[in-house]
Amino acid sequence: MILHSLTITVTGNVVPLSATRLAAKFVQAVTAAANSANVLIGGNEVTSSVGFPLPPNFAGQMLPPISEISEFYDLSLINAYLASGDVLYLLFGG
Repeated sequence: MILHSLTITVTGNVVPLSATRLAAKFVQAVTAAANSANVLIGGNEVTSSVGFPLPPNFAGQMLPPISEISEFYDLSLINAYLASGDVLYLLFGG
């Protein structure tokens, strides 16, 4: 399995975890200790007040690994809201 990492920093916007289709069998998200607010993740419903909250200095949220060979997470379909200057770290593979 090949592992990849991404660091996402934005200025108070909702962004996809990837700008293009990116397949992964697992996704783990970790927030920076210095973040000023919760990072919110989810599907296309994510806003500055809606989403699954990941608090600052969160040790990690792992989406359940997918074992089916034909199924995967598409990182371009997972969105995150980050407050200005906040950071989200991702580890994913497949």
